[in-house]
Amino acid sequence: MQRDLITHNRVARLAADLSPAAFVCFATFDAESNEVTVASISSTSTPLFSQVNTSARRSHSGWVPTVTVSADANPVLETIFHSKRKTSSKISEFINGVIPTSLINSTFARFNENWCLGIPLIVEGEAYAALFFAGEFRFTKSQEEQCQSFVDKCVASVTSLLDERRLTEKIEELTEQRRQIQMNDPLGLTQRRDATSKTPRSFGDIRLSLETQTATRGERELNLTRREFDLLDTFLQSPGTALSRIQIISRVWVERNGISSNVLNVTVKNLREKLESAGEPRVIHSLRAYGYVLKA
Repeated sequence: MQRDLITHNRVARLAADLSPAAFVCFATFDAESNEVTVASISSTSTPLFSQVNTSARRSHSGWVPTVTVSADANPVLETIFHSKRKTSSKISEFINGVIPTSLINSTFARFNENWCLGIPLIVEGEAYAALFFAGEFRFTKSQEEQCQSFVDKCVASVTSLLDERRLTEKIEELTEQRRQIQMNDPLGLTQRRDATSKTPRSFGDIRLSLETQTATRGERELNLTRREFDLLDTFLQSPGTALSRIQIISRVWVERNGISSNVLNVTVKNLREKLESAGEPRVIHSLRAYGYVLKA
C-alpha cells in the first residue's frame, strides 16, 4: 500500500490534540521490507524536544529523530505490526533496539519509565502504519478508548481515499473505453452527446433550449422546423468539430434509410437562411467532399 495516503505531520499533531497523550509518534510500515519508519512526531517545536534532540546529537554523532528499523527490532513492534494488536508498556520497551543503548541510558533516561500505547492502523487487513501515544502515566481504559477512536478515524479516512482512487481509475478506464468505441464508429452513431440534457446550448449569439424547444440569434427568434431544430442542436453539440454527412444524417434523421445528401444540403441551406436573415455572419461552413462544421 502506498505510504503517501495521509499527511503524516497533520496526523501526529491531531492525535496529540485529540487524545490524552503528551506527544504522539506516527510510524509507517512496509511489509515487503519489514521496515518501520518514524514518519513524524508531534510537539517537535517544543523546548523539551529541542533539548532532547540537541542532547542526542551531542552524545551520538549523526543522530536524527526520524529512523527506520526492522519490525522485529523488539517484541513491542512485532506485536503491533506482525500480530496487528495494540500494546501498552514502558517507553523503554518501545525504544529498545530502535534507539542506541547509549542514548536510552542517557538522553532518554528521563522518559524510560513513562508509558506508551501503540495502536496499528489496519487498512484492508494490512498493518499500514501505527500511532504511538506517550504519556507520563499508563493510560486508563477511557483514555485508551480515546486513542483508539482517533485511530479508527484515520483508518476510515485512508479507506475512503483508497475507494475514491479506485473509483477515479475506473472512471478513467471507462472514459478511455468510450473514446475507443467512438473512434471505431465510422457512422458516428455513438456520438449523440447530451441527448437528454435540458441545459440550453449556445454558440456566440445563438441559443437553443431543448426545454422550451426554441432557438434564437441575438434578440431574434428563429422559427425552425423540426429538422432544422435538430440540425442546429447537432452542430451546437460539437462546435469546431468537422461532422461528416453520414454523422449528421444519423443524428438528425432517425429514419436514415433513403435520406440523400441532397436532403441534408437543402436543410442546411434553409437553416443558414434563418440564421443569417438579419445580416449575421455565417457560422455553418461547408467542408468539400466531407460535411459541415460550426465555427465563427
